[in-house]
Amino acid sequence: MKNYKLIDFKIDFDFNDLTPRGAYLDDELLIFTKFSRYVGPITLQYLENGGIQSLYNYHLIIKVNNGFLCVDELIVNGNTVSSKEFIESNKDFLINKVLF
Repeated sequence: MKNYKLIDFKIDFDFNDLTPRGAYLDDELLIFTKFSRYVGPITLQYLENGGIQSLYNYHLIIKVNNGFLCVDELIVNGNTVSSKEFIESNKDFLINKVLF
């Protein structure tokens, strides 16, 4: 996918802009195609912006400058997957990782 914006974790995330967003997990590009602001229970550990805060209810919940981003669908290696599929195949690796 070519039409996406890389997330700049140093600035506020624009939750009204639904353009797909990209971020790197180690050396792998993840493109978020369905996402929203997360409002709900959250773990209490402190993570820097870009940190995967939680995998609650199979949502990929990421700390951004002005809240939390809830990812429901993403593209990984050219394949569109739900956050549930992505979490199930990577759950031991994801928690507390930081995207950039």
